[in-house]
Amino acid sequence: MVFPPKIPGLKLLLGLWVVYTAVWIPLEGALVQVVMMGVTTAVLLLGHGWQRWLGGRRLGKGWGVLVTAVSGGWLGVGSALLTFVFMAVKTGLHAHGPEFTQAEISWVWNVTPLWTAVCLLVGLGGGLIWAGAGD
Repeated sequence: MVFPPKIPGLKLLLGLWVVYTAVWIPLEGALVQVVMMGVTTAVLLLGHGWQRWLGGRRLGKGWGVLVTAVSGGWLGVGSALLTFVFMAVKTGLHAHGPEFTQAEISWVWNVTPLWTAVCLLVGLGGGLIWAGAGD
């Protein structure tokens, strides 16, 4: 498996993320908006990490599948953790009290294992399809 030196669409996603961040900052806290920030940031970090450390490298199929599965797991847990970070940032920027309810914070905490497992399985499945398709 050969990892691409440049991931298509990553620069476009970064540009959209910058615009979304500028719009997101002044808005009142909403769970969907903060989850989008967490997930998109995790995707960008993972994509840039792949480009930097794996771009253009050839890995055996087993190692490639392992990398995609582990990357998926990191995407799941990273999305949740970054969502918490952005919840804290949003609350800190708006000095009028908490932006998110205890139920919203608990929801993110409770779905973290599900997100991690689903993303790990998607990464595993994607890696297996990629390995089966050949180079």
